[in-house]
Amino acid sequence: MRPKIIFKSLIILLLGCFAPHNLFAQSAFKGIENLFSEPKSYTLLNTRTTLKIDGELDEKAWLDSRWSDFFVDIEGDLKPVPKTKTRVKMLWDEKYLYIAAQLQEPHVWANTKPEKDIIFRDNVFKIFIDPDNNMNDDFEIQINPQNNMLFLIMNKPYRDAGVPVSGWIPIGLQSAVKINGTINKAEDIDIGWTAEIALPLSAFNFNPKDAKQNTNLRINFLRTNFDFSVKDGVYSKALDSTGKAFAPHYSCWSPQGIINMHYPERWGYTLFSENTPNNSEQTFIVPYSEKQRKYLWLTYYKQKEYFKKNKRYASSLNELKVSENDIQIDGKKNTLNLEANSRQFLISIREEGSDTIISLDQDGLISK
Repeated sequence: MRPKIIFKSLIILLLGCFAPHNLFAQSAFKGIENLFSEPKSYTLLNTRTTLKIDGELDEKAWLDSRWSDFFVDIEGDLKPVPKTKTRVKMLWDEKYLYIAAQLQEPHVWANTKPEKDIIFRDNVFKIFIDPDNNMNDDFEIQINPQNNMLFLIMNKPYRDAGVPVSGWIPIGLQSAVKINGTINKAEDIDIGWTAEIALPLSAFNFNPKDAKQNTNLRINFLRTNFDFSVKDGVYSKALDSTGKAFAPHYSCWSPQGIINMHYPERWGYTLFSENTPNNSEQTFIVPYSEKQRKYLWLTYYKQKEYFKKNKRYASSLNELKVSENDIQIDGKKNTLNLEANSRQFLISIREEGSDTIISLDQDGLISK
């Protein structure tokens, strides 16, 4: 046999050997790639000085820390870039997680009613936090241009029949808003508004100095912006022909890939660095376990879709058309396992030769 033919035959043989893994890797996420783009990450630097929460962001620690990328549409690349820019910064010390948000807005307006819970129906900046990366028991914090705030705790996401609990306010919370322009004044053009918030770490039972917790806090930010109309100098939501307000524009830091913020697996990663803002910044590296979780979420999404169609969960991976063994992560073989009845399921993944098992159940709860 001639050398060229031998070489060609060898290539075909090798392709055949690796084809199952390649085909699975390429096809498994087809059609839902938007739910598997890598979330963004942010390294929080440590401030040794006490920050004055006034919305000014003029302390050296803030000036030396970096802004995030500008927000994108909540669906990511599926939609155009938002018309108004939004970005955030974060810092931390032993007591607080500090968040600063800068929102460009030529017309700063807010509902003039006094009730705090009205804010989620209008233009607002939202913070979503999962302090232990288990996708349950999450926190939602909202603030509007009047510095009105709303706090929620979710026992689990709405998609899994989660129930929000309100009335919780973190002890020691500080917040301030700075308007660069005038609020609720339609005659002029504004630049925007800045929110500065100090969230007590104790409220989330989170200690950045604990190595096991340090990179566990997942976070994302959402900006809600409504189209408006002005009558007699007063702002209100723009209405369609049926008298209903147009759907708001949603932009966020780390794209969700879906118009739903309550997919905590899509929130951004954090790294709490001991470095101060004038030192070099550490780089966040996506843990191996997060790459394993992709296959748990793939199976979870397929189970939820299967339940919608069949009113029960699939009892096997085969029913879901998910491979059990053809999973290669960083060159290492992993195996999926599914235990299920009609109303519950538990998906787990394990690297070959490892005793570590990561699992995900029907409530979206991650266990390790």
